[in-house]
Amino acid sequence: MSALHGMQRWHERYGYFTFALLIFIASFLLLPTSKMVNNVYYVLLALPALVFLVVRLGRDIRPSPALLLWAGLCAWYLLVGALSGSGQYFKHVLYLALFVLLVSQLVDPRIFRTALFARGLFWVVGIYVLGSAIVYWIIGRYAPGERIIWLPGRMAGPIYTSMWLACCFALALPTWIAQRRWLELAAALALAVFCMAYVLQSRSGLVGMLAICALICAWHAMRHLRYFLILAVAAMIVVGVILFAVTEVPVMSQLFARADSGRFELWRVLAGEWQACGIWLGCGVHYTTSSTIMGGVAIQHPHNIYLALGLYSGLVSLLLFMALAIVVLRHAWLQRDPWGLYLLVALIVLNFDGSKLVGNPDELWMLVLLPIALIPNERRTQP
Repeated sequence: MSALHGMQRWHERYGYFTFALLIFIASFLLLPTSKMVNNVYYVLLALPALVFLVVRLGRDIRPSPALLLWAGLCAWYLLVGALSGSGQYFKHVLYLALFVLLVSQLVDPRIFRTALFARGLFWVVGIYVLGSAIVYWIIGRYAPGERIIWLPGRMAGPIYTSMWLACCFALALPTWIAQRRWLELAAALALAVFCMAYVLQSRSGLVGMLAICALICAWHAMRHLRYFLILAVAAMIVVGVILFAVTEVPVMSQLFARADSGRFELWRVLAGEWQACGIWLGCGVHYTTSSTIMGGVAIQHPHNIYLALGLYSGLVSLLLFMALAIVVLRHAWLQRDPWGLYLLVALIVLNFDGSKLVGNPDELWMLVLLPIALIPNERRTQP
């Protein structure tokens, strides 16, 4: 009874949509299928948010530059959908718009900006990956050292899971540094690298960790001119050595060709098809290519969120999204919101994987939509 009473007090303090959003985030780890996660979103978030906004006649919506850009992006999606889509696509645009509205307007953001939440989210995701691996090793589904390609929850794929782990590390990093939790930071770094390099064997997550290191170095360099000059010279030398090795050393050239997994060829093909369809409108929301790469491998999706925006919905959607990201990141910088680092890392790693933003709830909702809607949220009182 005391636990139930405590839960009631927590609900009264933070509001229904905050609690429901936490359940939705947890469902990506606890529920095994996308249909189950979709149902959590529809029942606990989308339908209540729609009813609440209609009953309140939108009085709780506070306009902001980010929200106006979201409105423009959704309006463009509707236009592109009218030209090439279907009823199902319009429903997905509504799902996206409702999620953005409820996260940016109806959720109390304070709990998501606490040190406890930031640290807890990283450890929960890290334990989810490591714990799943240990269970798989014990039951013999995967051998130690074999790449785990299917985790038990909705966050199942190794690429997106490693990206999410890197973003969660970025979210908690300012707390670890500010509170001087050096031992926990070292343990978290070891867990993240082990999960990405050994368990998931995903380069995308490791790129995210390298991006975090580069951003930290850049931040320190901006504060101290001497460090900036040293880092600039070092970066130029490293880039020069890499370019020389890739172009002149056959072994390095072959390694680089294998490492990109055909992405450069894929991007070149899809960029050409986008240009052929029309730069401004793209190829349509249901476009599929018949082109192949690497001697016959079918292209499943663009493997780049920015190319996906342009390919499926044209240059206007890409420009609106980039403007939105810049506005939100600037807001995060001014407010010193660690979710800005989370978002920036996500935007970096999604250069190497990622597809459509419009659709049923998927990994991109955790990587992009959640932070980009949460950062501008300055709400202080519950609805």
